[in-house]
Amino acid sequence: MSNRDTIFIGHATPEDNEFTLWLQSKLIGEGYKCECDLSFLIGGEADYWKSLQDFLEKQTIKYILVVSDITFEKAGVLDEWEQCKSIEKQLNLKDFIIPVKIDKAPFNARIGLNRRNIVIFENNWATGLKRLLKKLGNDNVPKNNESATPLSDWYENVYTNWSGIDKKLNDTFYSNWIKIPRLPSTIYFYKFQNEKQAAEVLKNNMVYPAYRHGNIIVSFQKSLDYYLTDKGFEVTPSEIIQKNTSDAFDWYEDDEFPTYHDFRRLLVRLVNTCFDMYLQSLDLQEYELSNSKCYYFEHKEEERVKGSFNVGANTHNIGVTGKYYEDFWHFAISFKTLLSPEFCISLKNHIIFTSDGEKAWDDNKKMHSARRRKGKTMYNKEWRNKLLAFLSSLSNTDNSKMSVIVAESETIELSTTPILFNANFGYEEPNDEKRLMPIDSYLDEEEYYQELDNATDDA
Repeated sequence: MSNRDTIFIGHATPEDNEFTLWLQSKLIGEGYKCECDLSFLIGGEADYWKSLQDFLEKQTIKYILVVSDITFEKAGVLDEWEQCKSIEKQLNLKDFIIPVKIDKAPFNARIGLNRRNIVIFENNWATGLKRLLKKLGNDNVPKNNESATPLSDWYENVYTNWSGIDKKLNDTFYSNWIKIPRLPSTIYFYKFQNEKQAAEVLKNNMVYPAYRHGNIIVSFQKSLDYYLTDKGFEVTPSEIIQKNTSDAFDWYEDDEFPTYHDFRRLLVRLVNTCFDMYLQSLDLQEYELSNSKCYYFEHKEEERVKGSFNVGANTHNIGVTGKYYEDFWHFAISFKTLLSPEFCISLKNHIIFTSDGEKAWDDNKKMHSARRRKGKTMYNKEWRNKLLAFLSSLSNTDNSKMSVIVAESETIELSTTPILFNANFGYEEPNDEKRLMPIDSYLDEEEYYQELDNATDDA
């Protein structure tokens, strides 16, 4: 029992290979040991079924069965299913088998299947993955304490024959992180007697980014205007706390406000506020997502917004909006600040649709359908180029950087080129009908279903 530490994914081959490889990569990325027949066998095994039987009986802690309309037509999958049911019963392993349903296959496709807690991936891979990870966590499935398998090794061993990965090449890959090379050296916490005082003073000081945390105003400004014109009197803070922003990256012990973890959270929120105000200052349109918002440029036929950028020796100049049948599409971004593994702003891509070039559709189902249709034609290079064009369009100095004013004589400089990673392998993107849908589509699906849930709750 002590040797059971690996998840095994059973599936129909080759029909469900794409989903299985995606799920395996996600579980490995989360730190789990995970195998499927595509990675388990490396060739030369004298007895495949004996090797697999031993692995299921002695090393497998969870058997994940990918359920599709073709699954139980495969003799091999039926053998695995019966073997795992036997292992589960003999060794009294609770929830040893976890079915994950990826299409319209019926819940009673096999006797006993409908009595199990089936994780649904059918509508949304990202949401299904979250539920599966929660189940694995609740069941205390162990994670690998060793260093995670490098992505290049995983591709080489599992995916290279048909994914476009070429180990003979060296390549540069664009991340979705914008590095923050410098911050103002000091952050200020203005503490007032109560929240009402802090709220009134904050309304009086909206020229530069700041926000209220309870009865405290958090800002990079070294002084505030305390005179409330509409009230006719001045409100002064009971205490002003200064901290070096570098403290957020070096552990310190302190029981007084702000503690180390509080300080990191408050700094992240302030940087988010700074970038949020900067995007608003450019008159970008906003679209509310389920738990964030994204920004996009208005489409004007006579003044189309375009971004100029370089990839290698080539210069590109492309638009970030365009026609979509009788309507318009808009490339959009949402963001959040990260303190590690890099201090940066992490961006996420979206596509928004409008009928007038400005106001986003308010029909979630219509928006989701259009995202899927449009997204199917956009893959790595297109997403990368749209992001680089969008960032270039945000520049208020030249095409290479953004200068975000955060206080008097204080700025945050952001590059319009994301952080680059050099790899000892290259990637040739497939251009046929068999290529995978971009992961961005599944992330958009997650937002779509969250939005539908919120709409149902509000109804």
